[in-house]
Amino acid sequence: MPKLVAVVGGKHSGKTTLIENITRQLQSRGYRVGAVKEMVRIPTLDTPETETDRYTAAGADAVVAVPREETVVFIKRRLGIQETLDYLHGMDFVLLEGFEAEKTLPKIIAAKTADEATAFADGLAIAVSGIIADSPEETSKASQLQIPLLSGIRDAAKLADLVEQKAFEKLPALPHCGECGYPNCYEMAKAMVRGDAKAEGCVLPRKEAFVLEVNGVRIPLKEFPQRFLQNVLENMLLSLEGIPEIKEIKIKVAKK
Repeated sequence: MPKLVAVVGGKHSGKTTLIENITRQLQSRGYRVGAVKEMVRIPTLDTPETETDRYTAAGADAVVAVPREETVVFIKRRLGIQETLDYLHGMDFVLLEGFEAEKTLPKIIAAKTADEATAFADGLAIAVSGIIADSPEETSKASQLQIPLLSGIRDAAKLADLVEQKAFEKLPALPHCGECGYPNCYEMAKAMVRGDAKAEGCVLPRKEAFVLEVNGVRIPLKEFPQRFLQNVLENMLLSLEGIPEIKEIKIKVAKK
């Protein structure tokens, strides 16, 4: 899975410019980089009355457009970050624009003022950047946050260094897990940003022998329910005639 960093902030704060410059830096270092933009103000990117829009109106759940130089996939529902990452296999890093409400990944705050930077500071910021970097007065005020403040243009290489050092895979977002020693994934993510914890501290990916998906969304499970469900299924199948040695089980249940 790719490592993630979200660039968050208000309108016209420099988020897109930041992602452009960090992407160029990471690409120049040989990394494959993906980008995801949250667009909460518009319902769709499709163009009304085009063929793809007409396919949707006819009831298609997914529409694929294949022009000469790209492929565009319209999934007719909003995907979560984890589902979106399924389309970004092979990326080393994925930069997200928006997704301020996410509490399981590191962030770079793009801000115009110190007050705006403070509003987006939730313990997950690895840097502050954006328009604020051009204002000595606002930069001085923002120093109280004790977060590195870097220009998205002049310090693009340093921002890319931070992404290399601080980005990590999205945590499962379990509210009350505790397997890592922290009460929830948010607290674990904050500790990783501070440097007090490492990704290996999240034990669920290493123990994920049982994968549960509901409506296409993967549901993280702690070790005990994984073992319980796996044992129930294996024992049930082994009681049937003609079942060979079990290496993998796949079950799909469609409710009508």
